[in-house]
Amino acid sequence: MPKRTDELSFELETSKNIHKYMETNEAEFDDKNFYSFLSVLISDSGKPKTRIVADSCISEPYLYNLLRGEKRPTRNSVIKLAFGLGLTLETTERLLMLAGHSSFYVRHKRDALLKHALQNNMTICEADNLLVGYGFSVMTE
Repeated sequence: MPKRTDELSFELETSKNIHKYMETNEAEFDDKNFYSFLSVLISDSGKPKTRIVADSCISEPYLYNLLRGEKRPTRNSVIKLAFGLGLTLETTERLLMLAGHSSFYVRHKRDALLKHALQNNMTICEADNLLVGYGFSVMTE
């Protein structure tokens, strides 16, 4: 079973020997980047890319540019992909982090709504309806 992040952090803070820490925790490190992680998520979903494009409301060329590492995704695009892939909140936040974006911040109304939508397995259309109901623009524009 993998160690929790707080356990790793504590070990690092209390370690006197960084080399031993690195060796002991070799299997705990996650060296994936956004593009490789997205590829794994797409593969694991079992969905054809055309379905992911439709469910995410992104263009097919944009998805392929992301997978080749030719584009840096916007935060909104990462969230749209999360809905299209049916990701959990935890996986979505990891994907956001790997893309260089902030995780959901519940003091921001839009983030709270999107977090709720992901936690409740809403589709991107249902999430957009929720956003509009609170005066926010849709993700799919």
